[in-house]
Amino acid sequence: MPRVIQPLGNSDEQRIKKNWSFLKAQLQQDEIRDAFMDEDIWDLNDFDEIDAMPTPEKKNEVFLRLLLKSGPRAYKVFVDALKAKQSDHITDRLDNTPITEIQQPVQVNRYAELTDAQRSLYLTEQNLLKFNKCFGSDVEIVGKALLLTQSDIDVIRMENPYSAITQIHKIILKWKYRNGRNATLGELTRCFMDAENAGARVDWDMFDQGVNYLTENM
Repeated sequence: MPRVIQPLGNSDEQRIKKNWSFLKAQLQQDEIRDAFMDEDIWDLNDFDEIDAMPTPEKKNEVFLRLLLKSGPRAYKVFVDALKAKQSDHITDRLDNTPITEIQQPVQVNRYAELTDAQRSLYLTEQNLLKFNKCFGSDVEIVGKALLLTQSDIDVIRMENPYSAITQIHKIILKWKYRNGRNATLGELTRCFMDAENAGARVDWDMFDQGVNYLTENM
């Protein structure tokens, strides 16, 4: 099944990140990871990604990186699996980790900020070049937000293995080709907002620069 690409809850993410070095050194990931298969969170490709690493610490690092983007349910699966293996020294440390309250920023409705003319603007391939730097390395999240399949995303990553920017550009192009005349700035904006809601970091300043460029040339 496709991998879940969503962040953990804020508190659970803090527990993982604040104990990163400890977990890399102490985890026996091969003893607990089957729980993620049982719960339909990961699949064999995720195990292959872990096993490709040369050392136990590197394997643990990939395990933790996958955990951070496996959705809010994944943390409970993780802790329950640790408890089943009597790894109390790990669960106790996680439970006792101080959590910092983070004020969540108010999300701006970027679609609502566009004018009617901007929303209906049909995007050409050249126009799309203005938006391929709006994301960092959140390739899979962006691909899913633009409604590409996991197979589509995997092929794009395989064909462009060295550049996340190129991967993002190819994803946006595929979205354009599939949407035809509906590939408008308004619809792209909605997709970018969906990507942000799913956990991707969007450079909205870069996005605004793209919108301003298109507006000047309308």
